[in-house]
Amino acid sequence: MTLQKNVLPTLSDFSFLLVSTAKDRQRLMEVYRSVREQYPKNEIIVVYDNNEPLYLSKEDSNLIEVSTMEKVYVSTGYNIALSKCTKSYFVFIHDDTFIAPMFLENIIPHISETTFCNFTAVEPPVFGDSTTIQKPIKDFGRTMDTFILDNFNKFAKNYIETLKEKTIASPFGGFFMAGSVKSILSIGGFDETFKPYFYEDSDLMVRLHLSGFRFVQVLDSLVYHMVSLTSRVDVDSSKIEEFTHNLFIKKWKVEFEYFKNLTMLQGIPYKNIPIKIKCINCNNQLEEYLSLYSEDSTIEVEVDGSKLSKEDLGYLQSLSYIIQDTSLEGSYSLGSLNINFS
Repeated sequence: MTLQKNVLPTLSDFSFLLVSTAKDRQRLMEVYRSVREQYPKNEIIVVYDNNEPLYLSKEDSNLIEVSTMEKVYVSTGYNIALSKCTKSYFVFIHDDTFIAPMFLENIIPHISETTFCNFTAVEPPVFGDSTTIQKPIKDFGRTMDTFILDNFNKFAKNYIETLKEKTIASPFGGFFMAGSVKSILSIGGFDETFKPYFYEDSDLMVRLHLSGFRFVQVLDSLVYHMVSLTSRVDVDSSKIEEFTHNLFIKKWKVEFEYFKNLTMLQGIPYKNIPIKIKCINCNNQLEEYLSLYSEDSTIEVEVDGSKLSKEDLGYLQSLSYIIQDTSLEGSYSLGSLNINFS
């Protein structure tokens, strides 16, 4: 596949992709209207997760609504949307996310078939109140009864005027992301084993980065995200997150934070080296966690659970970077860990 690096898209080249359970029809309708207000002719694709009725405008020729008769969740839902997309570029949005003025216009100068853009999400202080340039914290409401789009739009205009730069290098696109449809499909889209939700975006970022794609955060392309009104409202969300986190560890043998901070930000090559972990004096919970990293190998790491420190656990979680030379022989110590090469 030949990728064109410097050909700028136009506004009409973008399709907005959304997966929704449609539990809050009013909010879904307002998200749709906010996009239509700025971009009356852009393609919008809505995939209804386990929902047959179609709720939006039947008179909108640039709206594609897809019903499903089963739970498709995020991974499958966005893959369906990507398969229906007729445009060259996509934007992932949520049914609790509202775009600010000049949203697409500010993305266009920075996006290409080799570079994905993640836009900046303004959020209420649900998971903390520390504002950053990547994620400004400002409460404009978490329900349609309290949210006023015009207030957010005024904030966005003033906020953008304070920015000293328009972009920063970014290691993580996630779901606040826009990019080339051809490029994301070239690595297979989302891995649908990550369901119902969580870590499907982390897995996508790993595969995109290892395939040579890069990311930039567009600071002046803003959305307001009401925050976790989909996955986090599930009473079992913590159990679900633990399950998909384990899927990620088993697949990549490294915590995503290490991959992001070392491979994406520092440029250290990622190597998925098979390692056998032998656990002694470990409780069932620790042994079960360590088994996710372990597979048959000529490299064996002996872990003494009674001596394991937080630093030692960090070593285990970053073994893909610590062990770069598989030609070594003999035994080595790393904290309280014993590493044997045979």
